Amino acid sequence: MPNHHIRTIQQGDTLETVAKKYNITAEELRRYHNTYCELPDLLGTEITHQKELIVPKPKSENNSGETPQEKERKKVSFSPNNKLVYSPVNTHYKYGVMITLESGEEKNELKYETSVKWMQKYEDYHIFEIDRTSKIFINEEEANDIADLLAYETSKVLFPMHLMVDEDGNWEEVAKYNKYPERWKTVKKHLQKEFDGEMVENYFQKIEKILETPEQINFYMLGDFFLRTLFLGYCFSYGKNFTTEKHITFPIIENGIEPRYKIQAKTDPYLDEYNLITIEMEGILDDDRSQADFINGNPFAFEIEEKDKKIESFGNFLIKAFLNPNSSIPEAVHLECGLDLEESKKVSVVIANLSETGSINVRSKENSVFQREVAAKKSFWGGMKEFFKEMNDPEYREEKARQEIAENLKKYNDRK
Repeated sequence: MPNHHIRTIQQGDTLETVAKKYNITAEELRRYHNTYCELPDLLGTEITHQKELIVPKPKSENNSGETPQEKERKKVSFSPNNKLVYSPVNTHYKYGVMITLESGEEKNELKYETSVKWMQKYEDYHIFEIDRTSKIFINEEEANDIADLLAYETSKVLFPMHLMVDEDGNWEEVAKYNKYPERWKTVKKHLQKEFDGEMVENYFQKIEKILETPEQINFYMLGDFFLRTLFLGYCFSYGKNFTTEKHITFPIIENGIEPRYKIQAKTDPYLDEYNLITIEMEGILDDDRSQADFINGNPFAFEIEEKDKKIESFGNFLIKAFLNPNSSIPEAVHLECGLDLEESKKVSVVIANLSETGSINVRSKENSVFQREVAAKKSFWGGMKEFFKEMNDPEYREEKARQEIAENLKKYNDRK
């Protein structure tokens, strides 16, 4: 059984004050709580609706019986040039996922559970099966408006999904895409019993357009924040001093060419106290495009700035990841990505391993996650919801749209 206390939240409690009482950091407290809590109680950057915190017992209360040698930190196993080795064969994880999207003053939070299972090796690629294993919670509630319901129901056409991942843990492309058109026939037939109207048919046409070609499917799914974070590719060469510089792109906004960030990546040559590999990446936007280019949706810089002219960055990127030392599969990740345009855009992705399985000892499960913040790029979910809202436009006759929404929502709820 895990060694932990259940602490009832008191007035004035913060992550920092509670962590201090237990002689741990706020990050350690967040990770520990997120490992053992139920999905709706995942913690972000602060205590919100939670009524209790799951906290580790003080170290003095843990009768671990460890020898001095066991208490020593173990070295990470690297290949030449301090490259991490990606060995995901036979792994199967269940993750809790929390994504916070923020655009200006608007903020929305999504939570769900998903499974990630290694299936096979194909040439130089690993094939993973991704499947949603829970309902989606939006701002602490199950999807319940027509846009959310349609987006959730139609997204089922994609799962289970198969992804090809390279030897460094980078997403390559969606595999077995030929299954989606056939799945769509079944999903569409079901949805036509639940929803009807001109807007719904336009919505279906949008999905069918996406499913037309493998390129369309892959391009669209590149906007999935969870998958992009999990398969970011953490297994590269960290160099002589375990620190290196590289560029990363991330789909924080909808643009054919994703914003590029220049980051400093570093790893610790020793495992942490939970026997995990720690990775930190931090950097700023390093893109030729100006704020106006991004606002206007330009894939390239409209005007190239003078070579020696110093331009202040208007974007930031941060990751802290904890990897299994045997497979280099993430046990926990916290990603934050921001872009300051007319309205600030932010995305935060929190991934927590909820699995009881794994090849490291139980204490490694004390690495869950944290979270928070935001943005607005059209992932499959976000894009479908936004598309549906666009249907509520004067040219589609607003009154008719409202009537269709009310009728469809009533029909859907009556069937539940």
